[in-house]
Amino acid sequence: LIFINPAFERLTGYCQEEVVHRNCRFLQGEERDQPNRAVIRDAIARGEPCLVILRNFRKDGSLFWNELSMSPIFDREGRLTHFLGIQKDITSRVLLEERMQAHTRSLEDHQSELLRLATVDGLTGVHNRRYFDTQLRIQWKIAARQRESLALFFIDVDHFKAFNDHYGHPAGDEALRAVANQLRAAFRREADFVARYGGEEFVVLTGGMNRLMAREFAENLRARVQTLEISHRATASGFLTISIGFTVCVPGPDDGSEQCLEMADRALYQAKALGRNRAVEHLGGDTTPPFRTTGAGCAGD
Repeated sequence: LIFINPAFERLTGYCQEEVVHRNCRFLQGEERDQPNRAVIRDAIARGEPCLVILRNFRKDGSLFWNELSMSPIFDREGRLTHFLGIQKDITSRVLLEERMQAHTRSLEDHQSELLRLATVDGLTGVHNRRYFDTQLRIQWKIAARQRESLALFFIDVDHFKAFNDHYGHPAGDEALRAVANQLRAAFRREADFVARYGGEEFVVLTGGMNRLMAREFAENLRARVQTLEISHRATASGFLTISIGFTVCVPGPDDGSEQCLEMADRALYQAKALGRNRAVEHLGGDTTPPFRTTGAGCAGD
């Protein structure tokens, strides 16, 4: 530094005698890792102007954000002789921007949380029915475009009202969470998901399965829940079990998702009518009989 004006003295707290002939980097204190220092060095080396923002410190140690504008000065022969630096205290602006950014992040986090709450079941942590209804239509269109099958599994916890009545609602809530976790653990790929359809009903949607794979998957779901060994005296096994109705659909250009859902629902009704703790497949079309039953102690049509 070869000259400073009174405004510099007021801004920094240093007088001219204290700073003349010193390298002005002393204003940065111990914060020597600021990226804009490299911008200044490059501008000086090239003899070019630059505009940077630095964290600087006054004589009393207080921080201020400094907007530094540097311009080269040339003599009559075009030789670079000096740089003119103009400092501006923009601390209030930076602090305001930081508050606005923090507020924006808070709003984004809040919006993300609202979106999560709108699509996730509060009790079990799996998706809710609203999310399922939307995804069923979306996945139907994707499967139709890719000529891929969709398997839909409708699931009901057996005799759940009796479970609640005997063991209490807190135990019932814990049982639903355990069932949801077991169903979720059975997924094969990211696009697969389980949703709580309502009450003690769940629905699982997965793609790319043929009928044999869907039967094995349904039996896996049923067995997973029974291996939890949650006591339930109202069931034949003595443990909490589930009934499953499922079907495999090949989506076409028309939206047949509701029909697919209806077939899975009819198969679930059949599973409960046959004694529960089993999986029943709706074969679709004009197949006679329309159902195939699998599960504990069940085989064949």
